[in-house]
Amino acid sequence: MHTADDFKQLAKQTSNGQLRTRYLALYHFKNGETRTQIATYLGVARGSVNTWVSNYLAHGLEGLQSKPSPGRPCQLSVSQREQIAHFIKENAVKKEGGRLIAQDVRQYISDTFQIDYQLRNVYRIMDALGFSWITSRSKHPKQSQQTQDTFKKFPLETILHTPGHLPLDRVDVWFQDEARFGQQNQTSRIWAAKGSRPRVVKQQQFDYGYVFGAVCPSNGNTQALISPLVNKEVMKQHLKLISEATEPGRHAVVVMDGAGWHTIDTASPFTNVSLLKLPPYSPELNPMEQVWQWLRQRCLSNRVFRGYEEIVEQVSRAWNTFIADVERVKNLCWREWIKLVN
Repeated sequence: MHTADDFKQLAKQTSNGQLRTRYLALYHFKNGETRTQIATYLGVARGSVNTWVSNYLAHGLEGLQSKPSPGRPCQLSVSQREQIAHFIKENAVKKEGGRLIAQDVRQYISDTFQIDYQLRNVYRIMDALGFSWITSRSKHPKQSQQTQDTFKKFPLETILHTPGHLPLDRVDVWFQDEARFGQQNQTSRIWAAKGSRPRVVKQQQFDYGYVFGAVCPSNGNTQALISPLVNKEVMKQHLKLISEATEPGRHAVVVMDGAGWHTIDTASPFTNVSLLKLPPYSPELNPMEQVWQWLRQRCLSNRVFRGYEEIVEQVSRAWNTFIADVERVKNLCWREWIKLVN
């Protein structure tokens, strides 16, 4: 049996207010207080104290636990809920545009099962079915999933784009891309008082610069340069940096999109660099997109730049902040399908 001190300690340890009151009732009971006195001390009904004491004497500590309320039974059967889940999956993204909202689900339930729910109950049903209101990712209308899946058979593609005398364990995979940063900068969310909508400055001028960035996820190496324009000559300069960063006896396969300055001849001056193009309309396969997003959200949003020189300074500082943590670079940019050897 438990002592008064046991119940005092249990009351201190629990974060459940109702259970704490029951433990304190048993604490006073063990100290010889009458049930009327206990009810007065705790500000509860004497009948409640009687119930708690009786339950403890009959079932021990388990008798003091709250029993789960069965609640009101759901009007929808299991098969009906499965049908609703199928409807949501099939209609979440509409081919003609727009999106499925809770009111659509409410109307579907009403039309199909003749059951009328309030919207708050529709939200509960959708939550119970495993759905939540989340941000979607964009894709180009011409994107081909089959082409992307074929591209991810990466070791075969890599073999076809590297010198025949090099084994795959001596090949470094790089991801490369460009992004524009400048005075037409984006605004982002900030912490502010609830109910307010603070204003942040957004410039109307048009100075900007381009960042040529590249990351090797396997070792965390990075290379970048900033230019006021994009063309094949700047691309060659960037590939030169990648070539110089590649250790002797190794080869760099640089994965990039199909931009007009990403031509095969830009890599011809470098014997240790080959280019591999991403499938059309597939920017999500390039983790550099996440790098640009990281830079904008963490370092460069809601900013004002006096001109090109300050853009270069701030973007350089943001890039150096990102690459300062090698593990962050690896974790953000690694893709399992670029693994060349087991």
